[in-house]
Amino acid sequence: MNITPHNKTVVATVLSSLLIAPSVHAVSIYKHDNGDYIDLYGEVGIGGYFGAEYKSDEFYTDKTYIDDSYGTLGIKGLNGDLHYRLEFDLERENWKGGSGDMVTTIDKVYVGYELNNYHYIEAGLTDTAFDDYDKYGDFTFDTTVETGEAGDQDATVKYEGRYPYDIKVGISYSYDGESSSGELQGNIVNGYAGYFGKTFSIVLGLEGRGGSAGESKYGEQRLVGLAMRYSVTQDLTLGFNGFIEKEDIAQNKVAIDITDPEDEKYRFNDYQTLTNEGALISAKYDISQRWQLVGSMNYEAYEKWDRNSEFWDEVEDRWGRSRTWATMGVNFMPTQSSIIAVEGNVGEAAQNVYAYARVYF
Repeated sequence: MNITPHNKTVVATVLSSLLIAPSVHAVSIYKHDNGDYIDLYGEVGIGGYFGAEYKSDEFYTDKTYIDDSYGTLGIKGLNGDLHYRLEFDLERENWKGGSGDMVTTIDKVYVGYELNNYHYIEAGLTDTAFDDYDKYGDFTFDTTVETGEAGDQDATVKYEGRYPYDIKVGISYSYDGESSSGELQGNIVNGYAGYFGKTFSIVLGLEGRGGSAGESKYGEQRLVGLAMRYSVTQDLTLGFNGFIEKEDIAQNKVAIDITDPEDEKYRFNDYQTLTNEGALISAKYDISQRWQLVGSMNYEAYEKWDRNSEFWDEVEDRWGRSRTWATMGVNFMPTQSSIIAVEGNVGEAAQNVYAYARVYF
């Protein structure tokens, strides 16, 4: 199943900054005195990227404007100690390798069980554990450093727990994980451990995948991520996000069966380890209950960008081994469950401006 990575985490980040969640403003379908319930929730959003840079390798086509309209409709509920969720997304396939069309995908199908007030497990199509915190230290929306963890995956089992001294831990296992374009990546394990205090928070994330054993370009991978938040004052919060990744990518492929142009089969080989890294510092300032200023300074480096590397992807007219850029944005929240925002970028960014309006229910 094709799961686009970029919208899943950023939605959670925005909801966190708004201090809301889908269940808070959901439409109640059923509620029982014993606590059982069924809620309908969702999101409607319009917007997109202005001044998009096709050379950035992030977009499906070479256009100055890339639409990023988005919608979500889901049902979540509680039956005794069992949580369940079914969620559909309507999204633009605007990423590299996408069609550019609006498509409907099943984003979540899972059942969870509360072991007690502190420990919880779930299984199905859901967020991998590290996906919950991969942008924890980033207060901007969609134009900054991407950690690149596994995101949502099918056939996933996840555990999350709360421990004394404000410690939270999560770990997940995904069978036959896939990339956002549906290519096999192999079994994936990731997790996080963090301290979440009132003034300062820090979370460490780890991920490893087994690789596709020649079925796709993706081999083994190891990823380390770190995120922090610090509340300087009641209105000003600083953040940090960073990652280092060692990823095996196939350098050659051999045709196995190309008789069907719609279903060509290859065997991939000569996997080589490429090093990728990125980091940012971010800030959020609450002007009022409805207005926020956000910003970040960003750094990213991918080995395939380096023309002096044997693994250079031969894309001309692009930044070199690394790129740096700055993002500044304004968020306006007309209501507690809506946001209108504009983010501008200077430097070696993949776009000049990102603007959107979203309503959550």
